[in-house]
Amino acid sequence: MAEARTMVQPGLSDGSPIAELLTAVGQAAYVWDIETDRLEWTDAAHEVLGLAATTPIDSASRFAALFDPDALTTRREAVFGASAPDHGHGVPFEVEYPLTPGGRAKRLWVQDRGRWYAGPEGRPTRVVGVVSRLGAHYEHAHNAATLARFDPLTGQLSRARLLEIAGATLAASLRMQTACCLVLASLTNLGAINESYGYDVGDLAVVEVARRFRLAMRGGDTLGRFSTSTFGFVLQECDRGDLDVVLRRLAAAIHDEPIVTPAGPVSVRLAVGGVVAPRHARDVAEFVAKARAALARAAAIPGAIHVYAPDPEREAARRTHMRLAEQLVSALGERRVRLAFQPVFRAATGEHVWSEALVRIVTKDGEIISGGPLASAAEQVGLIHMLDRRALDLAAAHLSSLPEARVAVNVSAATTADASWLEALTSWLAMRPDLADRLMVEVTETAAIADLGVTSAFVTELHARGVRVAIDDFGAGHTSFKALRELSVDLVKIDGSFVRDLETDPRSGAFVRALLALARELGFETVAEQIETRAAADMLTAWGATYLQGELLAAPQLA
Repeated sequence: MAEARTMVQPGLSDGSPIAELLTAVGQAAYVWDIETDRLEWTDAAHEVLGLAATTPIDSASRFAALFDPDALTTRREAVFGASAPDHGHGVPFEVEYPLTPGGRAKRLWVQDRGRWYAGPEGRPTRVVGVVSRLGAHYEHAHNAATLARFDPLTGQLSRARLLEIAGATLAASLRMQTACCLVLASLTNLGAINESYGYDVGDLAVVEVARRFRLAMRGGDTLGRFSTSTFGFVLQECDRGDLDVVLRRLAAAIHDEPIVTPAGPVSVRLAVGGVVAPRHARDVAEFVAKARAALARAAAIPGAIHVYAPDPEREAARRTHMRLAEQLVSALGERRVRLAFQPVFRAATGEHVWSEALVRIVTKDGEIISGGPLASAAEQVGLIHMLDRRALDLAAAHLSSLPEARVAVNVSAATTADASWLEALTSWLAMRPDLADRLMVEVTETAAIADLGVTSAFVTELHARGVRVAIDDFGAGHTSFKALRELSVDLVKIDGSFVRDLETDPRSGAFVRALLALARELGFETVAEQIETRAAADMLTAWGATYLQGELLAAPQLA
């Protein structure tokens, strides 16, 4: 097809002094009519760009076919991704990108500078600019910059660059009133693959996942490595309906066939979540947060996909957690974290044996906030290790000041793997060896089953220091007595929900009786907690519970 060579701009027609001057300095000017896609050049454009005379560049689409597929930004992205509007004088842009007229081995870098003009609706309709060749030194500089902008394993964009593109895409969508999306896709079993086959096989799986993602992507969308096991996608001009299709296609690309490795076929499991903006996100931070929320929902069900949608209850819970977390940080810094002690009694004699230390916050107004919501909020925002450490210090100080006291402290799942908590305990015991015999550590059943290996090592470390261990809330999860034997715990606390329902639900009574009978056979002592009525206390005593705890017997008292 013949190439158009006559510029529509006055003074830039072939043979004009300006056209000759541009050619002399190695530049070519153009006008791009976006509506028709027509691209008109000054004379000698092919020569300036190092193109064969037969190479068609009379439309933006044909010229774009010469771009390196891995180019981070091209003229189209620079124009349509601009955040500034046109107030009547055009909007300037400047971008560098590589052309591959002779394949990747002969890549040519060019600089594209110009100005775009908007139509009545504010969208770009016409672009005028100048393209000039960049020297070979630019390729070397670009290669150095590439190391920071690309993931070295997969060759995909780095997280920082991916988020830059997400920001530019979101800004363009806000200005153009179009939809865009951010998608996060996580390899949920990468850890298991690394452990079973080795990290080399895990790396091969990650690389193959990236390759399949590239094949499954829409043209014009962007892929990057968001974290070790997670990839991110920025989708331009993508609405809710389009996003559903994209998520299913991405998941199918990974799930339909196993990945062939030297160690044999490996099945990769994927969780995929996405969010539509600007409907649900107005800035990059919100864009990422909502995409992460969608991914978390998808990860809860193996192999699932999820599109973010507002959840009033979840949002209310998140705000509550954030408010409590802020109060917790302030209270930790101002020494307003306290312990309330609730006695535990021997069922047969009524003797007070020890007390459970329950965390409380005393607000600046004197309000007391209980530990349950605090612990939940602390876990959500990653502060639980600070709370558990403070509780340990307070409990140890309490035991140090009262030689006859015995105390149980609670720890979270995160703390069972926290070496610094054990170091703090060791420091206390080095100063006061007598504390070990008077201290008990309670691990919830859900924390125990989160990683039996980690919990077992934690229990072993505590026993080595002479500290007893209890499993709290037993019956709420799915831990078997076999697992408890493997953990070698000293005591089992029956979940309070069964105790509260003893008088109204025969199934709860049957379950508690069975637990107590089996615990006796296996040699475990038991605590029935949340005793609220005398009838429940009498039943549990008759069935053989070792200890009782609850509001009926004694309420927690702030120290």
